[in-house]
Amino acid sequence: MTLRIRRTALLAVLAVLATTVPSAVPAGAADRQQPAGTPSARGEAAFVVRDGTRLSLAGRQFRFAGPNAYWLGLDENVGGVDPTDPPAVDHPTYFRIRDGLTTAKRMGATVVRAHTLGVSTGDPRSLEPDLGRFDPAAFDRIDYAIAEARRQGLRLIIPLTDNWQYYHGGRYDFLRWLGLSTDNDGALFYTDPTARAAFKQYVRTLLTHVNRYTGTAYTDDPTIMAWELGNELNGMTGDWVDDTAGYVKGLAPRQLVAAGNQHGVDPAVLASPYVDISDSHYYPPTAAGIAADAAAATAAGKVFIAGEYGSGQATDDLLDQVAADPNVTGALFWSLFPHHDHHGFVPHGDGFTVHYPGDTPAMRQAVAALTRNAFRMSGRPAPAVTGDRPLLTAIDAEYGINTLRWRGTAGAAGYLVQRRAPGGSWATVSGAEPLTAADAPWFDLTTPAGTVSYRVVAVDATGAAVAVSAPVTTDPTSDRVVDPLEDWFVSAGHSDSLRRAPAGEGVLIAPARGVTGELRYRRKGLTAATITLASTGRPGAVVEVSADGTTGWRPVRPRIDRVGDHRYTLSVAGLRQVDGVRVVWRRDARFAVTSVALSSRSDAVTTGAPGPFGLTEPAPDATGVSRLAALDWSAAPGAAYYSLTVSVHADLSAPLVAVSGLRTPGFTPTTAWPAGSTLHVRITATNGYGATTADASFTTRADLPGVVVDDFDTYPSDAALAAAYPRNTGGDPITATLAPAGEGSGHSMLLGWTPGTSGYAGVIHNLPTPQDWRGTTGLRMWVRPGGDGQQLTVQFVANGFFWERTLTFSGTGARVVELPFDTFAPPPWATPGPLDLGAVTQLSLYPGGAAGAATLQLDSISAYAS
Repeated sequence: MTLRIRRTALLAVLAVLATTVPSAVPAGAADRQQPAGTPSARGEAAFVVRDGTRLSLAGRQFRFAGPNAYWLGLDENVGGVDPTDPPAVDHPTYFRIRDGLTTAKRMGATVVRAHTLGVSTGDPRSLEPDLGRFDPAAFDRIDYAIAEARRQGLRLIIPLTDNWQYYHGGRYDFLRWLGLSTDNDGALFYTDPTARAAFKQYVRTLLTHVNRYTGTAYTDDPTIMAWELGNELNGMTGDWVDDTAGYVKGLAPRQLVAAGNQHGVDPAVLASPYVDISDSHYYPPTAAGIAADAAAATAAGKVFIAGEYGSGQATDDLLDQVAADPNVTGALFWSLFPHHDHHGFVPHGDGFTVHYPGDTPAMRQAVAALTRNAFRMSGRPAPAVTGDRPLLTAIDAEYGINTLRWRGTAGAAGYLVQRRAPGGSWATVSGAEPLTAADAPWFDLTTPAGTVSYRVVAVDATGAAVAVSAPVTTDPTSDRVVDPLEDWFVSAGHSDSLRRAPAGEGVLIAPARGVTGELRYRRKGLTAATITLASTGRPGAVVEVSADGTTGWRPVRPRIDRVGDHRYTLSVAGLRQVDGVRVVWRRDARFAVTSVALSSRSDAVTTGAPGPFGLTEPAPDATGVSRLAALDWSAAPGAAYYSLTVSVHADLSAPLVAVSGLRTPGFTPTTAWPAGSTLHVRITATNGYGATTADASFTTRADLPGVVVDDFDTYPSDAALAAAYPRNTGGDPITATLAPAGEGSGHSMLLGWTPGTSGYAGVIHNLPTPQDWRGTTGLRMWVRPGGDGQQLTVQFVANGFFWERTLTFSGTGARVVELPFDTFAPPPWATPGPLDLGAVTQLSLYPGGAAGAATLQLDSISAYAS
């Protein structure tokens, strides 16, 4: 990671770090080259203006396509150093903001819709945590995202509140704060004078804010193309629309006002003289539905946009028709996510997640179609932009095999891993085909003995290099980790005085001026540390080490090297019996930390092949095994990775599964095992010194005709089940845990929930691969209600269209229920469509009908045949 820092910019950063709000110079000011043809962070640009039912920019018609990136101001997907860590709500990192917006631009976007740049109420980290109390610090990421969008020449649509009770808040917050009823779908938000006044106070505070990165008030920034009254605001009254839209127009006369409800077009929006843009949403999108709404909106004299549509249905056939419709000014897909800060991508489980260039063949096809549509809509080809260069964040030595993790580059089509021995040349060791960011962690299965260096090369679709990581050197007995300091997950602790500020492709960490501070790391068996600093002169940093990482700190004298303009490294090596290192700021310190690299002794060192192990689940020679059964085996001592072969033939020919590079024991199939078959299994444990094999077999049960959806026997833990059935974050709290089998053997699923303000609770299961339910009659499941009168809404997505049915249970006895498909109907909020069971992608379960905490047990869900 390289920071190009000029003295004036560094002085500005250090000055801002001394303030009480964590922020600094913009990520483009003086330190990053501006893309050709885009305004500078401090430059001026024209406003997008409305011309009847069209938009124009600098005298030319302005049509657009792009993503929704709802998380830009407040993110619900923040976790640890691994994308699989449990998510939490926090402000997104500067890297994620840059990476997401750069990716949007690479896909041809000219407009991004971003909920949390405007919707930020009711959470401790939000702009208005409580009524009338505003947190200035919450503006930092909003400011940064707007400044970064401006630097990249992107326009923004920013909703001001939300119809739904998601983590970022919405209109129900104002009702609860004021003690007003939330009944009747929260209608008092639109009619009660105190609710209107409270919302206007929020709107004024937001719109009149001056961006600390650009020095421009939001209302004067052409980057903000439109303020949207809210996301999917159902029940808006004509009086409220006129009053609120007129209020926004008064504050921001040069910016546009958008509005819309959950689906269709809203008559109150079409009738308001203060609204410029009618926004409609589509799940799933159909060309006919979009065309009908666009015609209605333009007939009323409004600009029309499809502000959200499900990315899973993004095809050229659909999008060509949308782009060819002159009544459609913009189309924004749901939704785009960036690279993770440490490796891979930021995951999100709603079934509409888009990563560039795509994790799966289906996603890659969708990304390509979305990118082509952006060109058709705007008339501008997608620019070949790329973001921050790759960053090697970790190399672990595992029994003679090195495992690499890296942070990806926005806009890159793939990556090459290169290795070099001391005195040698760089050679690609990752194979002929480029890897994807999702391939990390990646195993170097040809790891040589001795010291080697690695680097990661980001390439474009032609294979040409577009960016190269800094090299990292390692040896067979050491683990390496690099902390880019975008978050605190690698560090063990820090003083509250530390501030984080963006600068170039990284951040600067320092306390307020005249205040002491410390940044601590704790890793078993630390052997070396390199701390990279930015300083206006020779840094006066103090480095200390500790035997246990918590007490007995003692200073060490680091080697100080100047590595660039105002950049220095502090290095300590040869550490013994040290588990902790920290950087200390004295009161007179004038430096900031930009990154920390640590080396420690690997705890995975051996000199021979892996030890013995064996299959544990299913038990060897077991019969009647679930067709969805996951395989589990004991850990082989000294194994770096595992290979697995499964076949119906004893000689393992024509394998059903043949995979390698499994990092941990266990394998979950993506398709059901054949029914009534004996399956032969060979597992091979491998390290840098040899291999050990374990053979076993088991026999699956002969199922009734139909398709097994889930029997819950394949999940080894509650955590694995919860990952497969994540909570719908818009609803009330609900948990999915394993319970004893309700039918057959193995496990069942127990849903536990507590009714709350959202009015619903549910879990969403995205099927690992689409299932074909054609030839079946309905859904069958075993159910044990936890109380009389409980309900269960069963919802599935077939070929992009939603279908659901609600059951009401009498009594608490266990039972088997069958739900014919002809009794399902589209939810009231969904776009109607044909029932095509050829590609079912999602199953959701919403229990209800309980007054307090409740449970409901489920097992053996299948699509049954008559």
